[in-house]
Amino acid sequence: MEENPQETLLSLNVDYDAGNILKETARWAKFISIVGIIGVALMLLALALAGNYMVTLYSRMFPGIQVFAGAIIFIAFIVVAILGFMVFLLYRFSTLIKKGIETQDQSIFNDGLNALKIYFIISGVFAILSLLENFSKLF
Repeated sequence: MEENPQETLLSLNVDYDAGNILKETARWAKFISIVGIIGVALMLLALALAGNYMVTLYSRMFPGIQVFAGAIIFIAFIVVAILGFMVFLLYRFSTLIKKGIETQDQSIFNDGLNALKIYFIISGVFAILSLLENFSKLF
């Protein structure tokens, strides 16, 4: 029994109503991603401007923190980079879904859904890590 590569998984098609709902979802995702880009830019600016000040401030409370200052700032930049990548994925989803629906191009549409899938995977990992952290504080 040979499988047809052109056959869809569930034989679902995007009709007019589903297309409109996806376009509206893409609009909201674009808005949220633009706000996220602004937030990530402000975080980078705050890290760049206040990073040294925060190290000197915390060194008064915790005298040995200056040894770890570079590592703490590096970890903060990594977190901001991951958040920036997530915002980029959300923006990519919004633009590719809208373009895929308007041009009726299945590969562009699928690329948009793939960006959303990766966004949800990263969000899920952060949610699980957050739950584990909160659970560990109970004991």
